[in-house]
Amino acid sequence: MSEMETAKVTMKAWAIDAYGGPDRMQIRRLPVPEPGPGDVLIKMAGAEVGDWDIMVREGEWPMGRPFPLVLGLAGAGTVAAIGGEVDGFAEGDLVYAYNYPLYCNGAWAEFMLSPASYVARAPASLDLTRAGGVPIVGLTAHETLTDLLAVQRGDVVLITAAAGGVGHLAVQIASRLGAHVVATAGRRNLDFVRALGAETVIDYTAEDVVTAIRAHYPDGIDKALNGVAGEEANRVARTLRKGGRMVDLTGSVSEVPRDVRVDREYVVRADGNRLSRVARMIDDGWLKAEIQESLPFERAPDALEVVQAKHVRGMIVLRIA
Repeated sequence: MSEMETAKVTMKAWAIDAYGGPDRMQIRRLPVPEPGPGDVLIKMAGAEVGDWDIMVREGEWPMGRPFPLVLGLAGAGTVAAIGGEVDGFAEGDLVYAYNYPLYCNGAWAEFMLSPASYVARAPASLDLTRAGGVPIVGLTAHETLTDLLAVQRGDVVLITAAAGGVGHLAVQIASRLGAHVVATAGRRNLDFVRALGAETVIDYTAEDVVTAIRAHYPDGIDKALNGVAGEEANRVARTLRKGGRMVDLTGSVSEVPRDVRVDREYVVRADGNRLSRVARMIDDGWLKAEIQESLPFERAPDALEVVQAKHVRGMIVLRIA
């Protein structure tokens, strides 16, 4: 088979042959997946990068797929092929998807195969690279606030790590739902988070978060979406009023106060219908997706280093095409 023929049936992908550190990652040439009856094959343009990718690489979040395991869980691109039972998509459509439970291969590749139920039309107001940074954080922010926490008008809602990927979208969604948003952020992001709709912004580097919240809301807050790991998660739980509810994205809460409910085991799953709703919010102009940096495909390890260093404003995206 000639080099040109090989290129037509194989793709470049960041893959691992065993769990471990950055040295396990390498660009491999692997077969392009073939769509089954209900599948969509996406030619990738941009992919989301997050700390979850480090967990996958190191084996902390097993994917249940054989090696070589292609990394990356979400992104955007163009429909390259569809299965015979797929309705609603056609070759050439601009789409985005979150591919968990991992169906075939990950998003850090020239092509990704997903069930049609995982896929939605990408926001028309974003280029595909930027759209690739939205699926996981968009699904997480929307589902936790609207379904798990059932945020309503008038609720006092705390969002920690509010300048991050999930956090900055959650501030906007909670504010849109009519909540009084309390947000924590570092000094350089205070104005950014305030502009997103937070009524009260706490600089966690300069003041005690619990004390500051109690000063504003002596009886505690109604709901919390926590993105800060470690003992700080327990402190966030202590800001809840009686009957309060919290989703801890880090799974760090070990001390649950009486008369409150804390979800420590939330895992976001693929949902094409919800992705469609997120896309409409973006295209309607009130949900804005912040991209801190877009790195070329070859620099995937560098993208993970940026994520691991924390303090990302919005999202990091991998440019694939």
